[in-house]
Order: sequence, then C-alpha cells, then structure tokens
Amino acid sequence: MTANNSSPRLRLVKKITLIVGGGIASVLVIAIVAIYGISTWKLNARHTVVGLTLRVMPTASMVEEGQRLAHVNGCFGCHGEDLAGHLFVDKLFIGRLSGHNLTRFVPEYTDEQLSNAIRGGVKSDGTGNIFMPSHAMVRLADTDIAAIIAYLRTVERRPDAAKDTSLGLLARALVVVGMIPIEPDIVDPAQLGPRERPMVADAMGRYVARTTCAFCHGLDLHGEEQMESPNLFAIVPAYSLTDFRTLLSTGIAVGGRKLGLMTEMSQSALKYLSDDEVAAVYAYLSAPEEAAKP
Repeated sequence: MTANNSSPRLRLVKKITLIVGGGIASVLVIAIVAIYGISTWKLNARHTVVGLTLRVMPTASMVEEGQRLAHVNGCFGCHGEDLAGHLFVDKLFIGRLSGHNLTRFVPEYTDEQLSNAIRGGVKSDGTGNIFMPSHAMVRLADTDIAAIIAYLRTVERRPDAAKDTSLGLLARALVVVGMIPIEPDIVDPAQLGPRERPMVADAMGRYVARTTCAFCHGLDLHGEEQMESPNLFAIVPAYSLTDFRTLLSTGIAVGGRKLGLMTEMSQSALKYLSDDEVAAVYAYLSAPEEAAKP
C-alpha cells in the first residue's frame, strides 16, 4: 500500500526534477551562447585609431635606443625573451592567453599600423587588442614609438614559441562584463604622447612615470586593485634615491624584500632605465602630489 501510494509522488518529483533540470540546462545554454555571441561581437568590432601618420626612417642609434625602450616598456616581458611569443595561461575555461610572436606580426604591418597597435590597441584589420597596455602606451612620444619600431624591424623571424591567444568561456565572460577590456575602448586620444621625448629632468620624470609605471600602477599612479599595486606617490617618498635605484635595477626593496610582480618588472624591464631617468622619476614621485600633477 505504501509503495503504491508513493509511486505517483515519486513520478511527480521526477517530473518536476526533469522540468527544473531542463530549465536550468536551457538557461545555461542560452547564457553560454550569449557570452560567445557578445564577446565575439566585441572582439570583432572595428575601431578608429588615435595616432598620427608615422613613417620610420631608422638610424643605427635609433635602433639601439629602440631595443632599450622595448625592454623598458615590457615588449620582452609579454612577447618572450626573443619576441617569438610567450604563454601566460592555458586552462580549460580560461583559454590560452599569450603574447604574440612579434617577429611574425611586425613584417605584416606598416609603420603606421604598428604605431596604431602600440598606442591605439588597434590591429591592422581594425579590430581591438586585449591585454596590450595601449591605454598607457598612448602617452609614448612619436620618437620613442619610431625607435621601438625601428628596432623591431631588425629582429629576424623566429618560429612561434606559443600559440596565439584563444579565449575560453570564463575569459569571454570577463570580456562581456568589461573586466577584460578591448584596448581601443579605454584609450583616451587626449592622452596622445608628444612628438619628442622630454629631456629636461622634471618633464622626463613625469613622462617616464606616466608611461612605464602606469602599466601596473594605473594612469594616475595611485595603484591598481586588480594588480595589487600601490600608490606610488605614497610609497616612493619612503625610499632614498639609492634604495630606489636598487629597487628598479634589481627588484630588491628596502630590507632585502622581493615584491612579486614589481621584482619581475625590475629584473626584466626597469633595469634598462638610465641613471638620469631613474633620478627624474624619483624626483617626480617624491614631490607632493599636488605639485606632481599626475
């Protein structure tokens, strides 16, 4: 009797479970389709560029300086020690995140297209880059961009060290909600860099800090929550110039501490800053913030 009485109830529970389960599955399918559809639309959108027409006329000194600036501005850190690509992440739901093989891409771009990719985050086909810090590199001077391009054109073609980026579901969802931005969407044309790199100490310090340091510490240098980076105007005054030089050249902070990403950046990029640049950046970031005018 008990079994007979419970059978209709069991059938009802099973029916409800199937309906609810089917509903949840349908919602998940719709959500996944929406994520792929919207992210694909955003990734394939065409963008205008922010830069001026640029044609590079290379010289030996320009190429040499361009190699130094490529180090300072993180080209080697993101694209590999030989610029043939670098794999950051390769996980099922995140996807494959990598820096492209520049030795393959550079010959396919004109000077103007390379400038647009670096400062505007726009590829040669008009679509936008992701992860390229163009929102900060837009501030680079024409002369610095020209020097970097002149150097990149001297690097011989190498096989891909990593496959190109391919976004998984989670990464695409972050694109949809804006947590992984399409670079042209966050590049401010009003921030376009000057024609010439500033050479006077005060202006040089502001320029280097607002380009190179802004990659990790934000455009206002107040720090980035996602990067867990501090406000430089609050941190640098606690350093002497000697300790600051040590930090930028070795990645070792006061007390012999290593600082994670900062240590990596110092050892791969910031050690290529000249003594004059380091002194100028120190002076700029040590000044009262109101005077520094970030």
